[in-house]
Amino acid sequence: MDYPTIQFRSGTFKLMQISDVQDLRGILPRTKELIGTALDRERPDFVVLTGDQLSGNGRKIWFAGKEEKAARIKQTIREIVDLLEARGIPFTFTLGNHDHSSPLPDDEQAACYMASGLCRAQESPAGIPGYANHALPIYPCSGGDVPALLVYCLDSHTALGGGYKPLDPAQVEWYRNTRDAWAEKNDGRPIPSLLFQHIPVEEIIGLFKEVPKGTKGAYEGLRNYSGKYFVLNEDLAPGFCGEMPSSPDANAGLFEAALERGEMLGMFFGHDHTNGFHGKVRGLTLGYAPSAGYNAYGAGRRRGVRVFEFNENNIGGYQTKIITDGELLGNSRLGLGTRLFDLTPTSIGDAKNKLRRAALPALLILLGIAGIVVLKWIIEN
Repeated sequence: MDYPTIQFRSGTFKLMQISDVQDLRGILPRTKELIGTALDRERPDFVVLTGDQLSGNGRKIWFAGKEEKAARIKQTIREIVDLLEARGIPFTFTLGNHDHSSPLPDDEQAACYMASGLCRAQESPAGIPGYANHALPIYPCSGGDVPALLVYCLDSHTALGGGYKPLDPAQVEWYRNTRDAWAEKNDGRPIPSLLFQHIPVEEIIGLFKEVPKGTKGAYEGLRNYSGKYFVLNEDLAPGFCGEMPSSPDANAGLFEAALERGEMLGMFFGHDHTNGFHGKVRGLTLGYAPSAGYNAYGAGRRRGVRVFEFNENNIGGYQTKIITDGELLGNSRLGLGTRLFDLTPTSIGDAKNKLRRAALPALLILLGIAGIVVLKWIIEN
């Protein structure tokens, strides 16, 4: 399908990243309010949904039949899309591990997004694993055949054993081929690019400092970094950090590929809900958007969205920031259930880090209360 060209307006272009809504029977009112308020305040030209739009655990639809489950999941996607359609904002998406593990097959999820006239996602090329691996050209104000910016979206797949499945080598090769094909149209010069996927690349650990066990505020690394302890290097990475990166065990080489020709401006992720920082590793910016949803654990009132602002005359000098719940929704307080849910560990490694960073008796009491609240929530929903 041919869509209207996406291009800079008056020399500028604003993009918003929204990640980890993670709901499953429509989206919660506060999630709608957060996203809607952010869209109205920032008025982005384009939105990228970076995965886990759905909750994969099926908590809200355990006892529903197959058709009802499908209907409720489609309703959730529809409500997210409605927020964008109501404002006429074009968008694209990628899938996250929870989307892949939800009861609705990936192709049916993708069809829900692509049914919107504002969706600019494309099906993955033949032989490229995953859904909606694509590159979107953003053209200059003057139009033409050569974009000012390319926006890549990659499917980072789902859980695998105790970790996460890495990208397939074919996806990395597709990125290289796509980059080089666009460069040929630009007299051999690669197009400045930004890349989004749900699960972070392993190299994001380069924004952390390894410290001795017992260091105040330290987190134990996950999987390949288990047994080592880290703190965010705030000199390199402004923002906030609430957990260690949860990357796949295997490294598919995407980061190295992105360094090859120097056109990649940044790679941004979701997945780790309580992280909202960005910084340069070997000259390439890596960063997160925190979760935007309240149906899963998050960073309290630091839930939010990430915004990118580009100037056509200085694409590489783009600015990015996170806009949080605290900024968008004033003095409104989180509900007790949400606040306690934020304390609930997501894995054994996360539980160890939470216990290490808090007063043990107080945390155990709070976790007991959280368990009661979550159980009540399950029963009522």
